Amino acid sequence: MSDSNPSAATASQRHSSDIQQLVGLLGNLMPLLLRLQSQGFEQPFRTMPGTFPIPNPVLDHQAAENMIGDMIAESLRSLSAYLEANAVQHAGLENCVSIVTQAANKFTERDYAQAFNLIYFAYRAIEAARAADPRLPLLRQASIDRTQSSIH
Repeated sequence: MSDSNPSAATASQRHSSDIQQLVGLLGNLMPLLLRLQSQGFEQPFRTMPGTFPIPNPVLDHQAAENMIGDMIAESLRSLSAYLEANAVQHAGLENCVSIVTQAANKFTERDYAQAFNLIYFAYRAIEAARAADPRLPLLRQASIDRTQSSIH
């Protein structure tokens, strides 16, 4: 950060605060994932004709499980594409491949909490590799590039 550019310093502080808030939210998500995974389906799906579904723990559980499953699947796709494009050229990423493989296996087993945890470890390992080699692209940038190339 440069003293000559106070707006950059403010943006950096805001970014750091956003990241801290996100890490806190993700930390709160883990117990929810564990609780959702341990709950069984006790009530059948219920609706009233012509209206939205009545609040229902089974429906809530299924919606949360589907949402988390989609988030994990997208993260795994992004990580896989990133590693496929960069792991061969950057030795610092080689341990990420096994972490993502383990996460994919846990996802297949529907152990979403452990898959989510392993995905976080993969993101952290990528950041460590990027700290050692700033030439490594951001994971987010690789995802944006992949999306844009699939559109065209």
